[in-house]
Amino acid sequence: MDRNEFIRTFLIAPALAAGIGGESLKKVWQGDIRRLSRERSFTTWRPGMEPAYRVKPGEVIIVEMSHGMPGLVTRDGVFLEPGPDAIINPQTGAIFVEGINPGDALAIDILDIKTGDWGYCNGSIFELSGGYVILSPTLKLPMQPMIGGLGIAPAEGSADTRAPGDTGGNMDCREVRAGSTVVFSARVKGALVGMGDAHALQGDGEITGQGIETDAEALIRFRKLPERLSERPVIIRPESFSTLGANSNLEDAAWQATDDMVALLRQRTGRTEKEARLLVGLTGQLKINQIVDPTKGARMEVPSWVFGI
Repeated sequence: MDRNEFIRTFLIAPALAAGIGGESLKKVWQGDIRRLSRERSFTTWRPGMEPAYRVKPGEVIIVEMSHGMPGLVTRDGVFLEPGPDAIINPQTGAIFVEGINPGDALAIDILDIKTGDWGYCNGSIFELSGGYVILSPTLKLPMQPMIGGLGIAPAEGSADTRAPGDTGGNMDCREVRAGSTVVFSARVKGALVGMGDAHALQGDGEITGQGIETDAEALIRFRKLPERLSERPVIIRPESFSTLGANSNLEDAAWQATDDMVALLRQRTGRTEKEARLLVGLTGQLKINQIVDPTKGARMEVPSWVFGI
């Protein structure tokens, strides 16, 4: 793939997604778009799971998402302890993407995210109004909506929606937001996508154990890419590329994300291992997605121009 094709394939769509706004975006939301209800959801990915929805590549859809603890937290301030049968981090889906086969690169464009009008964090309820999280009468923070859980089914075994891994899942990465494209390497036919656990706001690390948990709706588009990028998730934004690692040991997760970025840079630019690692070492930003789950998450983020763009 030459440089121009690489730009068109991997960067134009995220740039367009990031550039949609104002009246154009309003018209998209108000158009005749299929809505995938959060009533169809699951808490464990399996390769043979029955799809709840089927979508075509290029189709723009609205995906409804529940907050991470439905039925346990209510707007009026009820917080119940989860029992053994509690539903935690339900993912809307599974979504079968037509034309996607094992080994294919699946791009998920996040065009926009709308939150509910309330959220919660650490035992407190917060109003979400006018683009802000109202923390108190004297303090409000700008919302930065993101999707905490986004992933695909594994080739074998199962994956809990409460944990991150090679196929995504509960990544709790704040860069999974509007204007981002998340790229996966499909393991099964149709990929069997799920998404949920939306946050109105969350800092890197998710150090309180929660973001501002909320119901949400996302404007989503699926695409099949001509080439894979990595075995693990890659996030593309107009200004940056990020590779994601997940491991019970945070250091291992960090090195996993770093090594994936070095490999991606070598693959896309033809640079040597030494050159690619030097570039990542000098321009990359190693960040913690979340440090609170048994499986920790990290990402290596580099500017797009490192790829010669």
